[in-house]
Amino acid sequence: MRTENRPKQQPRIFYGWYIVTAHMLFHFYMSVVFVYGMSVFLNPITVQMGWTRAQFSMAAGLQRIEGSIASPVIGFVVDRFGPRKVILTGVLSILVGVILLSQIQSLPLFYGSYLLIALGMSATIGIPFSTPVAKWFRRKRGTAMGLMFVGATFSGLFLPLLVFGIDQLGWRTTLLFCSVGIVGIGLPAAWIVRSKPEDFGYLPDGDPQPTERNNSLTANPISSVYGLTVSQAIRLRTFWILTIIFGLISMGPSAMFLHQVPYFESIGFSAATASTTIATFTLLSGIGRVGTGWLMDKIDSRFVLAGLSILSVSAFILLTFTTEYWHTLIYSLLFGLSFGGSIPARPILTSEYFGTKAFGSITGLMQSLGVVGGFAAPVLMGLGFDSTGSYTTAILIIASIIAISIPLPIFLPKSHLLEIEIKP
Repeated sequence: MRTENRPKQQPRIFYGWYIVTAHMLFHFYMSVVFVYGMSVFLNPITVQMGWTRAQFSMAAGLQRIEGSIASPVIGFVVDRFGPRKVILTGVLSILVGVILLSQIQSLPLFYGSYLLIALGMSATIGIPFSTPVAKWFRRKRGTAMGLMFVGATFSGLFLPLLVFGIDQLGWRTTLLFCSVGIVGIGLPAAWIVRSKPEDFGYLPDGDPQPTERNNSLTANPISSVYGLTVSQAIRLRTFWILTIIFGLISMGPSAMFLHQVPYFESIGFSAATASTTIATFTLLSGIGRVGTGWLMDKIDSRFVLAGLSILSVSAFILLTFTTEYWHTLIYSLLFGLSFGGSIPARPILTSEYFGTKAFGSITGLMQSLGVVGGFAAPVLMGLGFDSTGSYTTAILIIASIIAISIPLPIFLPKSHLLEIEIKP
């Protein structure tokens, strides 16, 4: 008889928060090194290797294609076999990719190492952690999802260290130093994660185990596994609307992760000053990450979703009028709120509309189908600059496309489908 399902007493800190913290730390580090860090590496790599920005940007586009293929597979594997082995494999893939990236001598090797890192990111950040978090939390799910992604909020503050490292040691040696943290943070994070609370004697949100007195039908909806299968989800209009909305919203971050520093450099800012805009943006995105999770626990999520799209479009338009540094603060606030909010919004709405039974598979499939915009946006930015010497036209085109997502939330059902169609 298993005894691990009957703990003697509830711990002071619910174990689900350790899983949230593990993702927070690893997400923070990879945001410094790769998610935002590639924007810092763009100029020194392209100058030394003699590549155009469009060629460099193609790597980000290929990353999106990789994500479209890998995400549903990773989601399925996590649902079927649990997250820990997936995360461990992802950490190893990132480590090898970063080491190879530091040694590149050709464009194909650059793309190959970039994709290896991207594959590892898909196997560590997001789905492999949000899947168990969706099961460990229910009433507090929005807050937990917001907090698990808040680590990247502080990553921008450390980008000047990358700039300093590149200036003093070169970009190759800097990448090798970065590889140390991948192992030091990634392996403990993988060890901490657990698939679902019932396997270890807990219930979602740290609720006490039901007793004979309270174990009634009304007390039962605390199970961590419930909801739709993939085949049921894809037959719903809601699935496709959410896929389109998040696919369009993702165009903004896909474009600016790689081109934000180069954009501000192109309009007269120094590399060091331009890199601080990432710090400001990521810090302010923390308000969006935590705030969106909190708001979606409190009010109609459709209004929150439409607001994220409006903020993204407004930020892109503001970019074309930026001439002073203080303008970047307004941009960072608008774009940070939008980007930060979209990160927890996807898993929150996926779990609320479709449940946790096939959470990883459904989330991965949604990301896969929404990849087109994410692939096109950074390439469009690179091509726009290479052909005109300015990012303005590309920015306005992307803003116009994102604007399509603003009215789409009104077509989502007001009540969550789970409350109508599914009994836990």
